[in-house]
Amino acid sequence: MTSVPALPEHRPAAPPEGLRRIGILNDYVRIPYANGSSFASQFLFRELSARGLEVTVVGPEDPEATPDDLPERSVLLPALPLRTHPGVHLAMPTLEGLRKVAAQHFDLVLAQTCNALMDVGVWLRATQRVPLMMVNTVHLPSVYNTLLPERLDRSAAVHWAFREVLVPFAESQTVDAYNRGDGLVVLSKGLETYWRERGVEVPIHVIGRAVDPVVFNRTPGADPFPAAAKRGGRLLVVCRHVREKGIARLLRIFAHRVAPAKPNATLTLVGDGPDHETFKALAEELRIADRVFFVGEQPLLSMSTWYAHADVFVYTSLSETYGQVVTEALWCGLPVVAFEDGMGVSGQVAHGHDGELIAPGPDEAVADASFAHATLRLLSDAKRRQRFGAEATRRAHLRADPERCIARYFEAFEVARQHCRRSPTTSKREELTVLGRWAGVHSAAAALGLLRPPAHVPTNVSVPRWG
Repeated sequence: MTSVPALPEHRPAAPPEGLRRIGILNDYVRIPYANGSSFASQFLFRELSARGLEVTVVGPEDPEATPDDLPERSVLLPALPLRTHPGVHLAMPTLEGLRKVAAQHFDLVLAQTCNALMDVGVWLRATQRVPLMMVNTVHLPSVYNTLLPERLDRSAAVHWAFREVLVPFAESQTVDAYNRGDGLVVLSKGLETYWRERGVEVPIHVIGRAVDPVVFNRTPGADPFPAAAKRGGRLLVVCRHVREKGIARLLRIFAHRVAPAKPNATLTLVGDGPDHETFKALAEELRIADRVFFVGEQPLLSMSTWYAHADVFVYTSLSETYGQVVTEALWCGLPVVAFEDGMGVSGQVAHGHDGELIAPGPDEAVADASFAHATLRLLSDAKRRQRFGAEATRRAHLRADPERCIARYFEAFEVARQHCRRSPTTSKREELTVLGRWAGVHSAAAALGLLRPPAHVPTNVSVPRWG
């Protein structure tokens, strides 16, 4: 395993003066499966609490949550289930719920959410002048198809309607919410440009996610790979098993371009999700089931071991606002081959230094051939892998250092407080408009979730607690 570089000494980040009570809006209060956004919220909850701040998580009620699943301080709002995503619930506005939130008297709200839950913060800012910092956690054009059944997903007309009408409308509503706040955190420079082009006017802060050294500096354990996955040919991907992650494309690249050229190459997929069985069936159809291993969701504390015993991390997703698993792999010294997405992944991989970034198009056949070539080149050159791995560790430890991440958040919080003080008050009509949008968006999303059959619940789930 690559040694950890020494970081320059710096003082621990201190919160701005007068900032004591922080609310984190999160899509889950019980984390049902590995999810980068929720892990980021857990990280912030722990780090901010450790610095003496009183942190409360505001999110949807989950009937399966136990007291042990919940953070020390939380406010739970009535919610509707999203049937296509087990464990996901969509919070709804009620008088009682709004009263509970208002009673917290937050000094600042951080909206770490990809849905209309952010309007809780917009409402608080309008009624109590609570500074509001948003975090962009989803790229809408890449993820809308998770709600579509297979039949509609194959329809060009349906995709046209979403791309040209529904997604632009949803993004305009998101921009309106962002502009009603006091700042936006994005996870890459590409997304800063993306949201500026769509009309975001509030301050934008580029803050990548941190990696927890307690988890990822652990000494690797015993080799976890199946015996059939021989060293020197191990490709690894870690992600949720849903369409937008590009897993079907990765399986086809492996079947048609990697496996025939490299007899000892194998592909191991860590993760689970609504389309898990579909991908397993595709591996059977492509006749690569004996070289592709679906090992399911793995405990977070074991992930450094998976990264340490792999040879190359491969990633074909084009939907990442960040892609935390990419930084985790790099942190652990694992070189990456990924598609250049212009967003989160492109902001993490230094092409030709710690991995390879491949243009995903416009000709997909050419792109797939280039992806396979880069992968095969790394698998065939142990010295190149070692060199890339050392640089991956060095860059990731500088970029994803938790102390620097928290310092950047504190800087953004102070900018948000100043922005809120300078901003005009809002009218009662605007407050009601926000609540109406919140209720409408979540009701529509819950209804769309009925279009697909219920997804199965991952059976090998182990995620960290809030504390």
